[in-house]
Amino acid sequence: MMKVIFAGAGTAGHVEPALAVAVLLRELHPEIESIFLGTETGIENSLVPAANFPLYLIDKTPFPRRINSQLFKWPFRFRATVRATQSLLSGADLVIGFGGYVAAPAYLAAKRVGIPILAHEANAKMGLANRLGSWCGATMLRALSDRGDNSVGIPLRDSIVELARLKSAERVAAKIAARLALNLDPEADTILVFGGSLGSAKFNETIGQIQREISQLGFQVIHGVGGKNQLPLAQAGYLPLPYIDDMARAYAACDLVIARSGAVTVFETGVLGIFTLYVPLPIGNGEQAHNAQVVVSRGGGEIVKNSDFTAEWFRSNISRLMAKAESWEEGGSRIDFPLNASEKIVAEVLKVLAHD
Repeated sequence: MMKVIFAGAGTAGHVEPALAVAVLLRELHPEIESIFLGTETGIENSLVPAANFPLYLIDKTPFPRRINSQLFKWPFRFRATVRATQSLLSGADLVIGFGGYVAAPAYLAAKRVGIPILAHEANAKMGLANRLGSWCGATMLRALSDRGDNSVGIPLRDSIVELARLKSAERVAAKIAARLALNLDPEADTILVFGGSLGSAKFNETIGQIQREISQLGFQVIHGVGGKNQLPLAQAGYLPLPYIDDMARAYAACDLVIARSGAVTVFETGVLGIFTLYVPLPIGNGEQAHNAQVVVSRGGGEIVKNSDFTAEWFRSNISRLMAKAESWEEGGSRIDFPLNASEKIVAEVLKVLAHD
């Protein structure tokens, strides 16, 4: 039996695309075994077992970004993690990385024992782990590209793909149905605000300060607060949720999105043609700003700095943003990202296995 190791862990943005590929690979070739690598703290601990895939845990050893005692201990800890990962790769025919803390040790371990590597880069700007993967000889699969050349895209949930493929009249009907299902006014312009699975303190603060004014303008809000944050009281025209478990319905219901610009969010809002205000997190190598720019450069949204996204800024810009969102929607515009990423990546997996 052939064995594929999936190294994608930490956040839903890493795990869900990996799972989409693993599920399709299992459907097409049940004789190929798929195994996931993760850490004790990542969301993979709930998502991977729920999808009935084995999950092997390794130590989380992020590179320290400050000069402290951990910086000097890190090489020894990371070397131990690579050795532990190498033992888990026994009998593997392929390692495919989707990001997170498990990708770097998986790449190095695979290189040590001569296992082929595929590396899916979701962001417009390549991260450190996949730069390491490239050095280790990985075949790079890019998801976002300003040029659109050889982009495989990001594997999306079936419900998102189905929504993206609806015709204009069908999208209008889906919007009304989604609002009714959420107990919202089917006729009111709707804003979807979310900061990822953990929420965003910045978003929660800003929306909390201006929520009543938004309602007075005739707009209603779906607000993904984050499961560990205090849930505000629901009011007419304001629906706070600890976690948005049906993103397709939330997207279908809205006219304007306000969100971070992780790769999956940028990809989803782009293919769905929903005008989006991106508020990039100033983290890592600035990848969120680069992600957003791919859509913004084509007219599908705007970018505002995290520090500038205040109640005062929102108060001054909300009507203008909604008008742009309505114009974008009326034009039937959307970003032509691939909708068949899972199929493309599975094809790459099978190509490697055929030559193994």
